[in-house]
Parts: sequence; C-alpha cells; structure tokens
Amino acid sequence: MTTDIARHIADDGADTTETAPAVAAIDIESMAVPPLLIVHGGRDQLVPFNQRCRPYATLKSLGKDVTFYKLDNTCHACYGFCSTRALRLVFDWLSDRL
Repeated sequence: MTTDIARHIADDGADTTETAPAVAAIDIESMAVPPLLIVHGGRDQLVPFNQRCRPYATLKSLGKDVTFYKLDNTCHACYGFCSTRALRLVFDWLSDRL
C-alpha cells in the first residue's frame, strides 16, 4: 500500500544535524529544482524515514514540485520497488508531468 506523505508525515525524533553536510549557504528557494519523486520503503532499515521527510517538507514549503510516497512492507531497494503498484506510481507521476 502506498501513502502520500503530504497526508502522513512522521518525525522519528532523530537529530541528523551532526551528520548532515553544511548546506546552509545554499539558497534552495531561488534554485531551479526539477520535479522530484521520492519513494521510500516503509520497512527500510538502512535509511531512516525521517531523512526523507525533511527534504520533502522543505522543498514543498518552498513551492517546489515534490511528491513523496511510502511503500509499506518494502525494505531498502528490494523487490517491492519493482512491483506493479510501484511501477504504476512512477508511470502515473511521469504521465502527469510530461
């Protein structure tokens, strides 16, 4: 099952400021950002869910075209990303933008 993170943003409370690269000097608001699709496995144990929420929330608040889907029961880079449902998600997203 997929859920649009715009309706479901969770913060696991992890503070990633120590490991995040110094990007404060970048003016993201004035950057030309192409449409972005972020897809995250709901059972991903390699990349924390929170690390996908923050970029999405930041870009969305700046009015950028960004979409985030969570694929439940999918781990990091496993076969769930090749499922009919996941591929349909990508095809539909692309169709809306081409």
